[in-house]
Amino acid sequence: MEEDEDLDNSEDQSDLLSNSIKRYEEMMRRKERYFFDVDALLKIIDHFIDTLQLEKALDVAHYAHSLHPQSISFTLKEAHLFAMLFREEEALALLETVEHVNPFDVEVHIIRGNIYNSLEQFPRAIASFKKALELADEQKDDIYLSLAITYQNMADYNKAVDFYFKCLTENPENEVAMEEILVSLEFSRRLGDGVSFFKKLIDDHPYSFMLWYYLGDIFGKQADYEQSLKAYDYCLLIKEDFAPAHLDMAQSLSMMERFQDAIDRYKMAFEYCKPDAFTYYNIGECHEQLQHFEDARIYYKKAVKLFPEMAQAWYGIGVTLEEEERWYEAMHYIKKALDIDNQHGDYWLAMGDCEYRLNNFTEAEECYRKVIDFDPENVDGWMAYADLLIELNKAMDAVELMNTALLYHPDNVELYYRHVCYLYSAGYQQESYQQLQIALDKDPSISGIMFDILPGLETDPRVQMMIGQKRKKE
Repeated sequence: MEEDEDLDNSEDQSDLLSNSIKRYEEMMRRKERYFFDVDALLKIIDHFIDTLQLEKALDVAHYAHSLHPQSISFTLKEAHLFAMLFREEEALALLETVEHVNPFDVEVHIIRGNIYNSLEQFPRAIASFKKALELADEQKDDIYLSLAITYQNMADYNKAVDFYFKCLTENPENEVAMEEILVSLEFSRRLGDGVSFFKKLIDDHPYSFMLWYYLGDIFGKQADYEQSLKAYDYCLLIKEDFAPAHLDMAQSLSMMERFQDAIDRYKMAFEYCKPDAFTYYNIGECHEQLQHFEDARIYYKKAVKLFPEMAQAWYGIGVTLEEEERWYEAMHYIKKALDIDNQHGDYWLAMGDCEYRLNNFTEAEECYRKVIDFDPENVDGWMAYADLLIELNKAMDAVELMNTALLYHPDNVELYYRHVCYLYSAGYQQESYQQLQIALDKDPSISGIMFDILPGLETDPRVQMMIGQKRKKE
């Protein structure tokens, strides 16, 4: 057997780890047995875990256990690796063995809790983590985090928030907790509590750029974009090169419809991070909102160059061409979006609109039918389809379509007024007056849309009388 150098006595840990790995692999090739001390073996195992070479890490753990049979550390590593490899029963059996030897080992209960969590045996996971909490003298924040994630997996978001708070109180720099807490805050409707909690942490740690950043994110979830911008500003005052804050600030500016400011901020982020497809797409959207269609296309094309499967970017190119009435070109790009996602209502709606503009009514009807089949919540699809049916002199079909649309959208007042028009066109005047009364009771202020759809209604005395009576009551 050969003696391994003591890693802890070396100033260059990286080189010694590399040498230890080479020696281990040489040993395996030669089918011999070399001696490694406990620390060296643990670092080799961790290296293989970090590089996701789990089977190799397990082999090292087995070998380490044979060299150092009294070391519980390697049994725990084996259990951890079995869990990572979804060999839960073997992992749990090993943990039982360790617990008999050392019932006060915190790691046993943490690993067991993680296994039960992955098996969705949440009450057992919680019991294990709470046992670990009783035994832990330090790093309690990680156990609180595990409890929070378990409750989040159970959809008990209130308790999850409470444990995230405990975790961050214990360790305000736990970035996993900062990131994960947003989900539970939103689903538990405790975003306000989140703001108060993060403000209190910031009072104690005013120079934590991460706390300012996540406070900005919570404000963003509340749609309080002015406050989110202020929080991101403080974050960037502390750490100017923190790219996520630049990106999220741009998103907040976009939500405030400050599209040019958002574009400028996105570009500023590129000073600190490599552009990705989604950021290019977001810049394209901002240009589209500003009706800078050519610029929007430039960025959408940058997005699909990096990520050809980004259907929404292909669709974005098509929409900008549609805005310029370049129907054939628009269809080419919308088809690319549909090739990737052929069940997206907006894509079929855009394709239908292009076909309609080119007088391809049969093809347009097929597209609109797919909109309401795949996405019945897309109210524009129902309206476009009904308009086409009226154009094709299929008023009764439009009436039936509106009957179905109103089942999906019982609170959409415009559909009621459209229903009035279609009933009237189909010759069902009495029914159209009845539907008009329902529409007027819901919202008389938009009754004028009927006259855009069916101008003849404006000269109908009864329609004018009903609208006049409703206005007098208002």
